[in-house]
Amino acid sequence: MAKSDNTAEILKSFEQARESLPGIWLAETRTDAISRFGEAGFPTPRDESWKYTNLRPITRSMFYPFAAVTPSNGAEWSHLFVSGADRIVIRNGAYDANLSSVGDLPNGVVLRPLSVALETGQVQLEGALARIAAVDDAPLVALNTAFIRDGLALILPKGVKLDRPVQVLHVVECSEVQLALHPRSLIVAGDNSSATVIETFAGTDDAAYWTNAVTETRLGKNASIRLVKRQSETIGAYHTALCQVSLDRDARFFSVALAAGAALSRNETKVSFNGAGADCTLAGGALLRRRQHADNTTEADHRVAYTTSNQVFRNVLDDQSRSVFQGGVIVQQDAQKTDSSQSNRNLLLSPGAHADAKPELRIFADDVKCAHGATVGDLDREALFYLQSRGIPVGRAKALLIEAFIGEVLEKLPEGVLRDHVGDAVSGWMDAGEGA
Repeated sequence: MAKSDNTAEILKSFEQARESLPGIWLAETRTDAISRFGEAGFPTPRDESWKYTNLRPITRSMFYPFAAVTPSNGAEWSHLFVSGADRIVIRNGAYDANLSSVGDLPNGVVLRPLSVALETGQVQLEGALARIAAVDDAPLVALNTAFIRDGLALILPKGVKLDRPVQVLHVVECSEVQLALHPRSLIVAGDNSSATVIETFAGTDDAAYWTNAVTETRLGKNASIRLVKRQSETIGAYHTALCQVSLDRDARFFSVALAAGAALSRNETKVSFNGAGADCTLAGGALLRRRQHADNTTEADHRVAYTTSNQVFRNVLDDQSRSVFQGGVIVQQDAQKTDSSQSNRNLLLSPGAHADAKPELRIFADDVKCAHGATVGDLDREALFYLQSRGIPVGRAKALLIEAFIGEVLEKLPEGVLRDHVGDAVSGWMDAGEGA
């Protein structure tokens, strides 16, 4: 790693913001984190896991850590609200109570904006916040940890199953300055508990900013978490994110993450299997055009026996866009009977589009079942001809094939508000292409 052009300015902005950050009990953690970032700087393509994604557009720009939040009636963002969900809105990096809505909750459940939890729930957060996602060899996590200000805090006691999904909506509508936002979400699911969490990221068309998000998730025995992410940032934005997951015995983690926005994005998901019988499904992909760049990087670390992982990623690329899929599977020596599969398919709509696929299996056990596959291709000419022969115009025929291709990801979600929420991002991308 090498220090970037704006590392010194970021360190200076931390000193200016330090006193305004919530949770005085995190002071030592913040100091250690910013020190680690200062020593390492940004990752560069010389780092193996970043060889396909260059953060130069971020390192050569100046971003500011916060901006004033003025009142809003929410009309501009209401189309992103998930019907029937408890909702926490983070606007320009800070909690917006006017746009948020949380109903009655089962006893013992903590569902708050992180800024409030940092000031009132130290005992509940200690041992989890900034403990699941390590800052070692992770400078962007360290940077996020230093600037922790707001996001979601969700803590489920043993046996509690939330009936309503929880949405944390991150929106940016500041065009005066380029913001650097470091949202943090903490999800802790006690034994036998379950919940669905939706992360939505969006911004106004005239906003240029950088979102550097971290989501820490810990599942107890037989707990279940479904995490759905819709990244619909403005084309002038940058988006980097890590979701770090720890699974205990028989825990189940299910994730769908779709990127349809941002000039440059990287969505990284790391899952650690710490108990037998744990299972995870990671699904997602990207819809790209112009010169957009999207990187999906995963790591399923099977540490114990009898665990299962399944990865399904689909990318659709047009114009001069580029996608990256780095799918990592680690099977430790004691992780016998591991069952892991991985599939990455890329659909190129233009000769200028480019897809990099790097499946990586590191297996140190001998009684396992692991499979992977990656493909890159264009639209099926025979399928396209078949649709046209049935009287379907060529434009609509192409759209049907694209929808079916990305639909392999959407089908992982149950019918209803979750699938509709992610599906709206697909429809918006398709409509924008028809109008181009």
